[in-house]
Amino acid sequence: MSDQGELYGDSWILYHVLDRLMGNQEMVAIRRKLELIKEQILNTSIPHTNKIGTGSKAEGVDNLGSDSDYMIINNTVVVICPGQDTSSRSDIADKTVFIMRDANSRPGYVKLELDRLGDRVINIIIQSIVPVYDLKFISSDMYKESFTDFNRYLYQIPAQTHGPATTLLNTQSKIGTDIDYVYGFRCNSWPREADEWVSRPRLHGWPGKGLIDQIVEDGCYLVPVGDRTSPDTFLQWRISFAPAECKLIHSVSHVQFLVYCLLKYFLKQISGMLKQIYGDEDILSSYIIKTVLFHALESTPKSFWQEKNIFLCFLLCLNILTSWVKTAYCPNYFISKNNMFLGKVHGDIQENLLHFLVYLHDMGWGCLSIGTFFRQSIGQFIRHVKHGDWEIVLATPAELERDCDFEIMRQTITLNVGVNETFPVLMTLLCRLFYKSETDMDDFVAYYHMSNALSVNGMQIFEEKSVHSGNKNKYKCLRKSKKFMAPHATVCSSPGLLRLATYHYQTGNYIKTLEMCGHVISSWNIFVDGPISGEVLQRYEHLYCGRSFHLLHKCQQVFLSTIEFSLNSLQTCPLQLHPELQQSEMGIVSIPPLPYALFLSFLCYHELGDTRRRGSALRQLQTEKRDKYQGVNDVWIVHNLLGICYEMIGDYTSASTEYRDSLGGDRPDQHENPARDRIERLERSH
Repeated sequence: MSDQGELYGDSWILYHVLDRLMGNQEMVAIRRKLELIKEQILNTSIPHTNKIGTGSKAEGVDNLGSDSDYMIINNTVVVICPGQDTSSRSDIADKTVFIMRDANSRPGYVKLELDRLGDRVINIIIQSIVPVYDLKFISSDMYKESFTDFNRYLYQIPAQTHGPATTLLNTQSKIGTDIDYVYGFRCNSWPREADEWVSRPRLHGWPGKGLIDQIVEDGCYLVPVGDRTSPDTFLQWRISFAPAECKLIHSVSHVQFLVYCLLKYFLKQISGMLKQIYGDEDILSSYIIKTVLFHALESTPKSFWQEKNIFLCFLLCLNILTSWVKTAYCPNYFISKNNMFLGKVHGDIQENLLHFLVYLHDMGWGCLSIGTFFRQSIGQFIRHVKHGDWEIVLATPAELERDCDFEIMRQTITLNVGVNETFPVLMTLLCRLFYKSETDMDDFVAYYHMSNALSVNGMQIFEEKSVHSGNKNKYKCLRKSKKFMAPHATVCSSPGLLRLATYHYQTGNYIKTLEMCGHVISSWNIFVDGPISGEVLQRYEHLYCGRSFHLLHKCQQVFLSTIEFSLNSLQTCPLQLHPELQQSEMGIVSIPPLPYALFLSFLCYHELGDTRRRGSALRQLQTEKRDKYQGVNDVWIVHNLLGICYEMIGDYTSASTEYRDSLGGDRPDQHENPARDRIERLERSH
């Protein structure tokens, strides 16, 4: 009994450690909802494609090392099953159609035969078509490599192929993490290879019939990767159920979800050992871990998955994985005849991996303390709690509120979407979200994005003033632009208020500009685009948590993000920054808010002839460049802001120094930096 009591006690601690580190039930629900909203918003602005989140973040996992995986589906293409009649389907009349054909490989892989090309077919598809005798097929290798090359060119960052994915590497980029894009096609039908999954006996009722029916109704996807055990993978495509897997993860209980997080954490912790032993850390992939969980859920009653059993649940999954390695057979969850260990786990690798997993199992609780991926292991957290450090697991209501606030603000404020011709569709979506909102978060997210979309549209209206003749028409255009920008200026200091301040600067109202910039500079605020210190977290918690403030009020008072300018609205950007904007590959320039507010203040004082306050703004900007989060550590443009200011006051030596410093360091996107051109111009002129 004492052993069982100790097991239950330690499992209770493990549950609460995971709940705190991986996210409580409310936090997980917030992450999933925000990802879904983000997906819906982005898909209104991307023509002919559908972006689907399929990785850890879409599932609700957001931990160190969590990946951002997206499936990009070309909506001008449809894949059909053999023998499927499409003659009466008007919805695909203008689409490119491929037919699944046998690939002479493991179940789950097919070739895609071209049936017909649609009216809106893209060049990458045409260039990937390969004739085989009198038939035509699309090459998965050519299709994937074309998109990898496209992304290298578009983002000017390292990109490589990994499985079916094009991976954008975080090295020398500003994306913050590795991102996997899988470019695929949709099939609206359920493939016959997966019929067994639909009819499989399920003694414990998971997944339920309703979810099974929904998954079958959604069909499947085809992604560009072949069967590695086949002699020729050039034309092979894999049947994917990634969106269905996300739905399955969303259906599990919180205890089951935390076991999944623990399994992913455990895999990360031992990845270095796997690489050292086998030369390949992917020998046990995250997908295999997910497959283990799905089989464990099917084979056990829900009553087993309790807080007091959480370590036993983890061991159950480890045992399933061990048994699969022992038999060298890992059944794909949807297509069980597809052995995912084939060609990978055999011979000495199989034997050594089996010994390694048995060794980890025999360690018991000790296996949670191994590995070096995370600086503190789960085992260490458990020991800290057992020695009295209960703050690790027993968060106060104010701490929980703070954590949820920061998750919502980060996911919402940092999502910048252009509107262009999609503005009516985007506003229709956001209005629907707003009117269907049920929580404070729903209200805030919908209103934030609605006001932001109006503001971006207002910037584009400002651009249109140049095409109008007559002062009266120009004035109407400017007034309309200001009205569109005003709501977002009341929601957040940046980008909202700084956009409106820039409007006033461009229209010559320098006093109003200085008033708005002064508010940004003097207010205590939190920059959500970067890391946040513990001191800032504590101050926010003290000032804003547990006081019944709405999220909109908190955003108005505290949170701010980068301000962006786009080539689509060039006239809203100060003339001095046009070289940065014109050299940008994406036609977008991002600037940290406090340096920009000081820069804009400098410009205003310069126009007003107030040299004293102009000098003060310049000194403040010089100080701000050393800021840990908004300074020059990660962005070169703050150096350029200073260089422009020095150049305007005739200090060409200091200007040249700032431009040269801008080109140094290990900052991303240096190919977009016009500092070298600025230096050459200074040398020619002076």
